[in-house]
Amino acid sequence: MNRAERRRQDKLGEKAIGSDRTRQALALLAEGASHHQAGRLQQAESIYRQALDLHPDHPEALHLLGLITYRVGQLEKAEALLCRAIRQDAKNPLYHFNLGVVLQKDGRTEEAAESYRKALSLNPNYVEAQNNLGNALRDVGQVQEAIDAYRRALALKPHYVEAHNNLGVAFKEHGDLDRSLASYEEALRLNPNHAEAHCNKGIACQEQGRIEEAMTAFQSALHVRPDYAKAHHGLGLAYQWQQRFDLAFAALRTSADLQHNRDRPTPIARVYRSRIKHDAEQIQYLFDRDLLAPEHAPYLAALKSLNHRLDQESDSAKQLSLDNQARVAIAPSFNRILHYGESRALAHGALNPELHVEEIEGRYLGRKPEIMFVDNLLREEALQSLARFCLESTIWKRDYENGYIGAFLGEGFCSPLILQIAEELRLRFPRIFRDHRLKQAWAFKYDSALTGLNIHADAAAVNVNFWITGDEANLNPGSGGLVVWDKEAPKQWNFKAYNDVRNRGKILEFLKDQNAKPVTIPYRENRAVIFNSDLFHETDRFRFKDEYESRRVNVTLLYGNRLHEA
Repeated sequence: MNRAERRRQDKLGEKAIGSDRTRQALALLAEGASHHQAGRLQQAESIYRQALDLHPDHPEALHLLGLITYRVGQLEKAEALLCRAIRQDAKNPLYHFNLGVVLQKDGRTEEAAESYRKALSLNPNYVEAQNNLGNALRDVGQVQEAIDAYRRALALKPHYVEAHNNLGVAFKEHGDLDRSLASYEEALRLNPNHAEAHCNKGIACQEQGRIEEAMTAFQSALHVRPDYAKAHHGLGLAYQWQQRFDLAFAALRTSADLQHNRDRPTPIARVYRSRIKHDAEQIQYLFDRDLLAPEHAPYLAALKSLNHRLDQESDSAKQLSLDNQARVAIAPSFNRILHYGESRALAHGALNPELHVEEIEGRYLGRKPEIMFVDNLLREEALQSLARFCLESTIWKRDYENGYIGAFLGEGFCSPLILQIAEELRLRFPRIFRDHRLKQAWAFKYDSALTGLNIHADAAAVNVNFWITGDEANLNPGSGGLVVWDKEAPKQWNFKAYNDVRNRGKILEFLKDQNAKPVTIPYRENRAVIFNSDLFHETDRFRFKDEYESRRVNVTLLYGNRLHEA
């Protein structure tokens, strides 16, 4: 056999071997997909990896493995696998679509939008991509563009329930509650058991003051999906508005438990360093006071190990990527509410009885725009009870880049005392709060060495912000509070425009053009700043003692709805 013939035979042999490997890989992918669809993710992952051993660049194997890693919260790996799949088959719109899903989950919404657009360029009739593009555009504050995307999706598929529901959300963010409700009604006409549309309808009715209709909608959502935390949260607010405080507390606590105390641990891929530091301090604090059972000792050991590792590392990155060992060690406890501090309503009231109502209301209404502060807001008993609740309750599950951590009303920051304070404020100062009802509440804790909230405005009518950490913790009494600018956010700006940290430059440019002046209110324990929620504000620079009990803590209560302008 001559050399040319031998080369031809070798190529035929290689082709036969390649074809055989491809057939084996396809068989493995089919087997893995059956496990994948049944939720047996570990088995599916193992089989997909076997397929890649046979065919390292098989695009569908890369794609399916990427979906598995996405499901378990490993977003970086999922992105890398999907990008490899796209390099092998750049004309598959599904790959671009799922890359968009991963990017959106990772908070990279603009990149996600580009992936959805790429999927649509390959398949203009890809209705799910149009719908997800609308979601991404809404997330970055391009509400009108989102509405257009949803309408394109509905032009392709008029009975697409998800697009009708999402269109309703976009109309609500645009300030058009009538069209919002019409979209939810259409979604429910097409699918009467659509829990999210029922819940969204309830929220829209609530904003219009139609409380009974809102409650019916929330209850309908819970009839379909009893574990729907968002509907429990909405129902809790409705009960609060009706002054049925025990029911409000029960519904809001249920919302928190459903979000955090799941049967399965929440996957954790990355976490801010400041969160690890706080949780290690808090769990130690609870153990020192015999407030946690011994079964949580391994969790404390894992947190301390991670915290020690962070202290030893020179890496200045604010987020920490957790390896599998660390994830396994903290996952069962990290996102669970292990302990609630006690914080009961007070029979004799929570607010300081010596507050001068007419003088306070006069100061608020006499200044345009409305910015003022009140000292000694709470009775001492209420202040100490709320401070203990914040020290003891393991509710601090939202961590932020600047080093602060948060807890929200329907996510654990709820007690009978908190609901009492919120309602007493409204009733005690009727000329300030008028008919505005509690819309949201939260608290933030701050790391002593980092910064606070960036400049933003809130989607409400009246903002109450008060501080509960003792003054002895504040190392710079001349600052540490709040800076409020004396110009309102433009009425035509949507929530993302005036609340997203990425818009800081746009906000500062607006304030400069308006010749806005900052009003700085220094930090004081038990001081409340009450102001028009449309006003831009941010945390003032601060320096507190680097001790767990000395962390700066602020509480925010929002009342009423921001007025929109078409």
